[in-house]
Amino acid sequence: MKSLLTRNIFTLISVFLLPLLGWAQRAGDLDNSFITSSLNRVNSVVVQPNGKILIGGRFSSYNGTARNGIARLNADGSLDTTFNPGSGANNPANSEVFSVALQPDSKILIAGFFSSYNGSPRNGIARLNINGSLDTTFNPGTGANNYPFSIALQADGKIIIGGQFTSYNGISRNYIARLFPNGSLDTTFNPGNGPAMSGFDIYLPAIALQVDGKILIGGRFTSYNGTGRNAIARLNTNGSLDTTFNPGIGLGNPYPPYISSFTILPNGKIMIGGAFTSYNGTSRNYIARINANGSLDTTFNAGTGPDNEIFATLIQADGKILIGGRFQSYNNISDRYGFARLNTNGSLDTL
Repeated sequence: MKSLLTRNIFTLISVFLLPLLGWAQRAGDLDNSFITSSLNRVNSVVVQPNGKILIGGRFSSYNGTARNGIARLNADGSLDTTFNPGSGANNPANSEVFSVALQPDSKILIAGFFSSYNGSPRNGIARLNINGSLDTTFNPGTGANNYPFSIALQADGKIIIGGQFTSYNGISRNYIARLFPNGSLDTTFNPGNGPAMSGFDIYLPAIALQVDGKILIGGRFTSYNGTGRNAIARLNTNGSLDTTFNPGIGLGNPYPPYISSFTILPNGKIMIGGAFTSYNGTSRNYIARINANGSLDTTFNAGTGPDNEIFATLIQADGKILIGGRFQSYNNISDRYGFARLNTNGSLDTL
């Protein structure tokens, strides 16, 4: 299960930082001026408007300085010591931050596998001040009973979390919940039984918000509140299933398939990446583009595509698509080593 989040830091920096900040001399070049540290695992990277970089994952130090699960870097990759999380995100065993989200007021939400932050109880979710200290005005109570994977921020300040939990602050919420800005549960968002499947753990690593407020969810599940939805669904703003979004039979093999990444395009189409080999019965290996109604966009054709799962997708300003994951080749072209750029039709950009 956790292999879904085993994202190599170099892939993450390549996918999310270099294209945005323009550090590389040429597209795909390694920027040797960016200082890096040996880290166990980085799951989330967020670039602040001032160019500083928040990283969350499983690590206990950065370049020799203690930083447990969360750190902020300067634009050159050095540690920003003005951001001090103290003892950081902690759990008796294997604490880990899975997702980091930046609010418009610059406060920072983190979600993951932890039971405290700098010594204060916080189960799975916390909000930090801009200096890394705990924001005590955000109080989730007993929080999630198992760890959240993903965070999405609504325009009204409410917070959607998805993961592997079945309750929030003692109230039943299966794998998805919406919170008020103070951390309390928003009971007007009711997913009913939520995502479900038999025989495997359920989790939601991917959440994306459309401009109309509807919510895309992706992960490992075969139904939503009793209606068949295989690994992908769209919800209305109150948490009910949006039946106008119909993916048909959804994702196929390897079983159980899952989605780990969404990117919504300006035209409303949706890039999906994960572990799957078909979409609604049509062959699509690990990456696909779908229309706003959930049908497959057949104008995007990756051929045989990558040879293993996709963890991250990003659309450049020119429409080209950056992908990161566990693959070694793309459409039978080898030596991609987990990172590639695609043209808008799904073919490999070899430049």
